[in-house]
Amino acid sequence: MRQPDANGFWVLPKRWVVERTHAWIEKARRLVMHHDRRVDVSEAWVWLAAGRQLLNRLTRLS
Repeated sequence: MRQPDANGFWVLPKRWVVERTHAWIEKARRLVMHHDRRVDVSEAWVWLAAGRQLLNRLTRLS
């Protein structure tokens, strides 16, 4: 949300965390296209993509 008295560009705290997370999740090709009719189905795909990414990172550490 932009503040009314702001001039120019201001870095918002923690915004990079959100942007980075979206970029990681969108690596899953299924999530790039938003064509699911139900929100719960879309949410399930996001959970699956995040879980898959977490499992990949955990297996790389071992």
